[in-house]
Amino acid sequence: MLMDFLLIGLYLKWPLRKPTGLILVSLGLLLRTAAQAEGGCPRQCRCDSKLLYCEGLNLTDIPRNLSSAMGLSMRENNLTELREGHLAGLAQLTWLYLDHNNIDLVEEGAFDRLRRVKELDLSSNRIESLPNATFRPLPNLRILDLSYNRLQALEPDLFHGLRKLTNLHLRYNALKFVPVRIFQDCRSMQFLDLGYNQLQSLARNSFAGLFKLTELHLEHNELVKVNLAHFPRLSALRTLYMHNNRAAIMVSTLDWTWQYLEKIDLSGNEIEYIEPHVFESTPHLKVLMLDSNRLSAVEPRILDSWASLDSITLAGNDWECNRNVCALASWLSAFRGQRDSTLMCSSPDIAQGEDVLDAVYAFQLCEDPPSEVTTAGPYASTRDRARGSGGGGVLVGPFTLGPYEGKGGESATGSFTEPAGGDMDDLESTMQIHKVVTGTMALIFSFLIVVLMLYVAWKCFPAGIRQLRQCFTSQRRKQKQKQSMQQMAAISTPEYYVDYKPNHIEGALVIINEYGSCTCQQPASRECEV
Repeated sequence: MLMDFLLIGLYLKWPLRKPTGLILVSLGLLLRTAAQAEGGCPRQCRCDSKLLYCEGLNLTDIPRNLSSAMGLSMRENNLTELREGHLAGLAQLTWLYLDHNNIDLVEEGAFDRLRRVKELDLSSNRIESLPNATFRPLPNLRILDLSYNRLQALEPDLFHGLRKLTNLHLRYNALKFVPVRIFQDCRSMQFLDLGYNQLQSLARNSFAGLFKLTELHLEHNELVKVNLAHFPRLSALRTLYMHNNRAAIMVSTLDWTWQYLEKIDLSGNEIEYIEPHVFESTPHLKVLMLDSNRLSAVEPRILDSWASLDSITLAGNDWECNRNVCALASWLSAFRGQRDSTLMCSSPDIAQGEDVLDAVYAFQLCEDPPSEVTTAGPYASTRDRARGSGGGGVLVGPFTLGPYEGKGGESATGSFTEPAGGDMDDLESTMQIHKVVTGTMALIFSFLIVVLMLYVAWKCFPAGIRQLRQCFTSQRRKQKQKQSMQQMAAISTPEYYVDYKPNHIEGALVIINEYGSCTCQQPASRECEV
């Protein structure tokens, strides 16, 4: 603006028709162009004070003479190379965004004289390799993003000297290994992302020096084993992501305790074996994700070390619903944190697709020997027996499995022995025998109830009816005696006869019940018989 006023003054004092005026005005125009080139905003770019945004302009080169710029964004252009000295005129920069270009070449001295840069974004390019000393001129670098490139290897000293680096993004590359002690100088690093690469194994000292690291991403690689010994002295680590790898086992070959580790994501692997002592090195673990693996059972010692958990995922495993699953069923029954709504049985065929807990209750998989039957009784309901009756023990079927506490409580004391042979034929035979015994007991119980009902009916029979029944019995007996006596009298004294004269009042009763008054016309020694 000042230069414009100066040009207007020169024009008014010395018109262009005079040679002196023409020369002065031309000189002023040159000075204004130089001033704009030195500290102004490049054409087509958007400027905010000393922050320049030259984005999406299909530029193939970085604008010149930007020595006063403190921030430069060259996103979504068509840059292909970063050669030595290419950025030497940007000594005041504190951040530089070069992502979403087509950069495939970065020379060793490309970032010379950029000592003030704290944030560098080179993501979403075509970089296949970086020279060993590429970032050495950037001692104040805090955030470095190299994700979404084509890096196949990292030079051993690539990050040497970056002692202030806190965040490093290497996601979505083609890395196959991590050099030993490559991060040794990165003692301020808190976040490291190596996800979505092709890592097949890790060295014990790959992450040496990362004393302040709190979050580590190793998901979507090709790791075949989870060994906590790969992360020694990561004393500040809080979150470890290793989901969607090819790990088949989980071990720990190092005597070390991760006091602050709170979350481990191991879902989507092929884990079928876990060393019993692994989780004893993570005493404050809160979240554990083991879903979509190949686990068939969990040992009681592992369950004891899960006392601190608030959340766990176990769905999508190959749970064998036999006696080996009893410890897990007991622990799940006592767990009060967040977990999967259903855990499905994978075998045997008779239980396939059933919920693990429902299968344990329905098939009574965790019965103890008969001598250890609890007081629940053979007729108690399955769910009531499963809830137990005091003492902190959890009952599965009518038998106790041992007391498990929900959080940080006492350890399990129940022991579980697999049937001889370990096959399911024995289980099916046992279930058939159980059904036969149960049916027999039901029949016996029904018979006893019928007998009891008859006895109660007899004891409660009305007294008057019993007496009438006794009367009929007595009269029948007397009638038989009378007929016998008459036959004998007919043989001995045929003249004998009885003139029976019932009175008119009791006539009907005499006819029916054979009693009333009578007259005897034979010798007095013979009585009137009735």
